[in-house]
Amino acid sequence: MGWARRTIRGYRVSVALLLAAVLAGLLIFALDWHSRLYRVTVLPRLGTRVVMPCSINDRGQVVGSCQGRFYLWERGKDWRELRGVSGRALHINNAGQIAGTIDDPNGARQAFLWDSVGGSRLLGTLGLANSEARALNNLGQVVGMSVTSSREQHAFIWDKTSGMRDLGPDYASTINDSGQVIVLSNGRYFLVETSRTGVAPTEIPTSKSYYGYRICCINNNGYVLSEALNPNKGRDCAFIWRPDRGIEWLFPLRGLKSHTAAFNDANQVAVSESVLNLDWFRRLKTRDLGAYRHSFLWTRQRGRVFLDKYVRDRGSDYFTITGLNSNGCIVGTVYRDAGSVFRAVLLEPIPERWGK
Repeated sequence: MGWARRTIRGYRVSVALLLAAVLAGLLIFALDWHSRLYRVTVLPRLGTRVVMPCSINDRGQVVGSCQGRFYLWERGKDWRELRGVSGRALHINNAGQIAGTIDDPNGARQAFLWDSVGGSRLLGTLGLANSEARALNNLGQVVGMSVTSSREQHAFIWDKTSGMRDLGPDYASTINDSGQVIVLSNGRYFLVETSRTGVAPTEIPTSKSYYGYRICCINNNGYVLSEALNPNKGRDCAFIWRPDRGIEWLFPLRGLKSHTAAFNDANQVAVSESVLNLDWFRRLKTRDLGAYRHSFLWTRQRGRVFLDKYVRDRGSDYFTITGLNSNGCIVGTVYRDAGSVFRAVLLEPIPERWGK
């Protein structure tokens, strides 16, 4: 009898522990679900192919590329091919205009601007055959780089009234709606006021750059996002800067000089960076003994919000951000195993979870 009682008691304890574990798991799942900040949409494929999202505007339109062709996506619709356009580097504004670079029949690169009414228009060059579009504002102004007749690489700004104008060496990386342009020249970044005559370029207080080595972009509030060595931290940190307000340090960058960033009009920053893998448990879990890549959104209210958990199925998956709009919506690509493209995703903030 004593043996039977002990057996029944042990059985009850086992059942109680199992129920407690199940309830704990359900509670953790419920808390995690309730704390989720984003609604995730997996963007459709073209058959077996993934369209790589490049940019998203405030209307939620996404522009992407696949095998050298360009496509436009809107909620409730499939990808729509932009016929007659092929190439690289796409940017979309709130009017639905798209800027990028195409390969012409002679093999030269040409900046273009596309809209739904007139289709694609080549923007010309500063002398020789090549030009590349790097950014577009909501007024339809395009900036980038072109090769001059003296075979030098110069920045340009283009608009439909004045055409292409030379901004000097080397290239323009971004423009806001006030016509403020960031130009990289001889390894240093400058803020150029294209809408104001007689105003000298202002150097941005970032560290020396070598063609894309540093983050540097501008929003419609006139704030520049960049990075530099923070003397108080002794390491590279992201900062926002305006000529009339100086530097505001944001957060350290852990990346191995391999990071991308997007910056919106709410002063939110989205970053994807490669980080040295010093965590042995993570190394075993992901089977990655070198660096791993992670992505996050930074806001003043919440600090860093890590995004990978919303989009990956495996520990070895990694997410790269390619676009951020002013509503906080994020597009990007999930990669799997040896860098193969797995899927394209859209993350939309759930307003009530952000206190909106």
